[in-house]
Amino acid sequence: MVLPFQPLTMSFRNISYYVDVPWELKQQGLSVNKLQLLVNVTGAFRPGLLTALVGISGAGKTTLMDVLAGRKTGGHISGQIYVSGYLKNQETFARISGYCEQNDVHSPCLTVYEALMFSAWLRLPSDINAATKRVRT
Repeated sequence: MVLPFQPLTMSFRNISYYVDVPWELKQQGLSVNKLQLLVNVTGAFRPGLLTALVGISGAGKTTLMDVLAGRKTGGHISGQIYVSGYLKNQETFARISGYCEQNDVHSPCLTVYEALMFSAWLRLPSDINAATKRVRT
């Protein structure tokens, strides 16, 4: 069974991300209250094109991806994120997208199918029977 799929674009403009300065850094003499981790980042991901996000360690690649995916719950985010031209709504975006962490939390010995089944068993409601969980993965 093949589910219908509509490729979407994602674009973002002037994304900035600020976090509170940790207490330890204030103790070391840092006088500002906020650290800016992303500074006016603009870009786009288009279907059918491979996009590389490159930079040195600590440049903010993972932070940017976490902000775009809606995985940052602390700090302050400014800028605009669009999905196929519409301002991103996080609840809708979470239903139509998936996000693979930088570090795999599954066993390296599992096949892709086994990893999906494991995830389904953890995420799907307990009242869904095993056969339905297999179909949903």
